[in-house]
Amino acid sequence: MRVTPLARRLGTAALVLAFGAGVSSCSDDSASSDSASSASSASDEGADSTSDAGTDEPAEDESGATAEASLAELSVDDFYPSVMAAMREAGTFNFETVSDSAGQSQTTSGQARFSDAGMEMKASSSGAQAMELILLGQAMYMKSPDLGTADKWVKIDLSDPNSLFGMIGKATDPEAMFKAMESPKKLELIGTEDVDGVSTHHYRITMDPAQYLDAMQFPAAMADMLPEELVTEMWVDEDNLPRKFAQTIEVPAMGGGAATSSTTEGTYSDFGTDVEIEAPPADEVTENFPGA
Repeated sequence: MRVTPLARRLGTAALVLAFGAGVSSCSDDSASSDSASSASSASDEGADSTSDAGTDEPAEDESGATAEASLAELSVDDFYPSVMAAMREAGTFNFETVSDSAGQSQTTSGQARFSDAGMEMKASSSGAQAMELILLGQAMYMKSPDLGTADKWVKIDLSDPNSLFGMIGKATDPEAMFKAMESPKKLELIGTEDVDGVSTHHYRITMDPAQYLDAMQFPAAMADMLPEELVTEMWVDEDNLPRKFAQTIEVPAMGGGAATSSTTEGTYSDFGTDVEIEAPPADEVTENFPGA
C-alpha cells in the first residue's frame, strides 16, 4: 500500500470521526440556556444582541407562539455547553455529510450513540474513498476495497497515542474536541432558517487553528496546512440540538501553487431513536493492516 493513499484514507476516517465527535461531550452540564435572552426575528442579525421574549408577537398561548420566538440565542460562553448537553440527553442521532475536495466528492452517512465508554458510531461512505467504519470505545473497524484486506474488517487500537493511528484516536475524544471549540474567537448569529422543516438559529463560529491543534495535541506543523482562521457554520434548533453544519477550508498548496478548497456540509436527524451499532463478527476481522 502506498503511503499517500494510506494517509488519504486515514484522513477520511479522521474526518468522519471528528464530525461525529464534534457534536458529543463527556460534560454533564444541562442545556440551561433555554432561559437565556430570546432572539426575535428582528434581531437575528446581531451576534451579541438580545431582546425580550414575546415583544414582537403576542403570546396568547403556547400553541400560538412562533418558532422564532421559541428560539433562544446562545452566547459565546454557553453555546457549546448547551449543545453538548442537549446531544447527550438525546443519546443517539443519525448524520450525513457530503465533502468535496480537489474535484472529488464523498458522501458519508451513519448513526451515533453515547455510552459510558464514549461515543459509538457506525458509518459508511461512497464516492472517491468508499469505506465502512465502526467505532466502539477505543476500537475502530474499517472495511474498504482499497485497504488490501479483501472482505475483512481491519481492527485498529486507538488507545496507543504513539501508533500510526493515534491522531485518529485523539480526533474521537469529545473532551479534546470541545476544548478547542469552547472558546471561539467569534460567535455570530446570522439569522433564523428552516432545516428540513425545523426552525433553527444559524451561527458562524470562528476558531484559531493554533488553539485547535494544541487542544487536539496535533503537531504544530499542521498549522501550515490550515488557513489563518477556521470558520464553521452551524444551525441549532430550539432544543439546542445541531441540525446542520457547513465548513469550507482553503488548504495552502505544499511548495507553493494554488490553494485547494475543501467543502463539507452535514445534517443531523432522528435524535433519540434506536440505533444498531455492533462489532463485526470475529471471523470477519483482521488486525493486519497492509502498509501500516
